[in-house]
Amino acid sequence: MGARRPTLTLLALCGGLLACSARDQPGPLPATAEARATAAGPAAAAPSPALPAEVVDVTWQWVSLTTPVEQVDVGTPERYTVRFAPDGRVSLQADCNRGGGSYAVGADGRIELGPIALTKMACPPGSLGDRFVRELGRATNYFPKDGDLFLELPIDSGTLRFRRPS
Repeated sequence: MGARRPTLTLLALCGGLLACSARDQPGPLPATAEARATAAGPAAAAPSPALPAEVVDVTWQWVSLTTPVEQVDVGTPERYTVRFAPDGRVSLQADCNRGGGSYAVGADGRIELGPIALTKMACPPGSLGDRFVRELGRATNYFPKDGDLFLELPIDSGTLRFRRPS
């Protein structure tokens, strides 16, 4: 037991030295707004595109998916929702699961959803939850029309249609 005590003391001494040396190292200085803008270049000064005001902060209910080979009408649209926040975050309900992630908007109605973190509840048979999340993640374009929101899938493979809650 006596041989263990010097080893523990030596380990504690080494740990203390490492902590002190790390604390004495200078950290990065906070950048000024001017320095950040200069480092980022002229593109950083231009505002990024945003979703139209009528799309943001609305809980959109999924009502249908139209593809070249099928029409899926959602019988319980209130169980499949998406909400775009103005800060680039998206939240959703996919039947019995909830989740969220990020989104980015580009020019000409482009939209890209980042990875979505989702709960893993076992939804009942017949649930469209997995398909909803999969198709939502594939969306490439958006457009509001006649009070509804449409998300287009790549290469004319389909369109998700959403409506505002009644």
